[in-house]
Amino acid sequence: MASREIKKIGKQNSEIQPPHSNAWEVMKPFVRFGLKATGLIASTLITIVKNIPRPDNSKRPDNKKTKVIKI
Repeated sequence: MASREIKKIGKQNSEIQPPHSNAWEVMKPFVRFGLKATGLIASTLITIVKNIPRPDNSKRPDNKKTKVIKI
């Protein structure tokens, strides 16, 4: 039978891993995701604001444009 290693809570590994020497390589995917998400949100907000009607458009047009010509 295979021998089982018993792991105890609180027991630390004797090998210490060195910290990442190049932090940019670690953070690069997260930074790219954040920039793309920010760009997507910004373009969505710009589209929404552009589609909101302006107060000038809600005024009644001139009487000349509202006349109906019957034939």
